[in-house]
Amino acid sequence: MANAAEAPELSQKEMEQLAADRAANRIRTARWDLTGVVLAYATLGAVLILRLEGIAIEFVAIIGIFGLLLVWFIGWKRGKKLFRQFYNEELSQLHEFLSVKKAEATRPSILTPRETEIITLISRGYPNKQIAQELGTSESTVKNHISSIIRKLDVNDRTQAVVMAINNRWIASPDIEPLGSNISDKI
Repeated sequence: MANAAEAPELSQKEMEQLAADRAANRIRTARWDLTGVVLAYATLGAVLILRLEGIAIEFVAIIGIFGLLLVWFIGWKRGKKLFRQFYNEELSQLHEFLSVKKAEATRPSILTPRETEIITLISRGYPNKQIAQELGTSESTVKNHISSIIRKLDVNDRTQAVVMAINNRWIASPDIEPLGSNISDKI
């Protein structure tokens, strides 16, 4: 996950365009709903029954065309309504995501950059020895940093320190996908 300070600044027009693109993608997946499919099959069934009953092809064709136009019109109206709904949802998610990113960027951490590295590795389940190897330092230096972290955060152990760091968004949770991560892929 990118650093919160690196969150991109989007203009209102860019956010609206991104929301429109994402809404259009959602519409493509929701194109046919059950009502449209049932109406299309009902039209096809009516045309077949009328034709089998010996009704003139001209009359059957008119009913078929009318039925298909009705299916298209209902789908078009529903599509417009769904697009507006999806657009508003996507725009709202973008605004929320960017406001969280701005808040993250302005929330000060009381940990040093090295302590932040160490608590991030602790959150991933690394033991002290592995943290020392990863950072190219001694295990006793890592223990000193962890003691400093626990003291600064006024917690009892490493687990509480990790929970506090995640809750304050000083580090990202390794197991939980961050809020709006699907949006950050598009930005």
